[in-house]
Amino acid sequence: MKQQPDIELREADSFQTEQEQFWAGEFGTNYIQRNQNAASIATNIAFFSRALRQTSRIDSCLEFGANIGLNLRALRQLLPSAALSAVEINGDAARTLGEWLSSTGGEVTQASILDWKPTGVVDLALIKGVLIHIAPTHLPVVYEKLYQSSRRYILIAEYYN
Repeated sequence: MKQQPDIELREADSFQTEQEQFWAGEFGTNYIQRNQNAASIATNIAFFSRALRQTSRIDSCLEFGANIGLNLRALRQLLPSAALSAVEINGDAARTLGEWLSSTGGEVTQASILDWKPTGVVDLALIKGVLIHIAPTHLPVVYEKLYQSSRRYILIAEYYN
């Protein structure tokens, strides 16, 4: 029998910002259902293949705010032997991602990016579609964690209007 990943859930009142509570709670859980389809993975493969054109030898990757791992699933197609890991605030998303990642040798930490502490470095640290949801006063903390986590590359992708 396959072992379930060990994910520790946090109490909603233990977060620093409204955004953390929002994504850790029901909205974040409902987001899972609205955003899981094969088309998303295909779009991500196209995006990452362009974004990573100028890179070389990526053996490890960490995604901040990975949700259920659609970005990491696309990266798995492009970097089949890379060690993948993630930080995800929503417990339900972290469990779903953890089930997939553990089958590939990867791991997920269920935590707020603001509270998470780097334990090592990876070739590629990435965040995609998450910074828009971080309180502006906390952006420097997130940027610093991306920097601390990466030995080679940082990929930031964000929406704009």
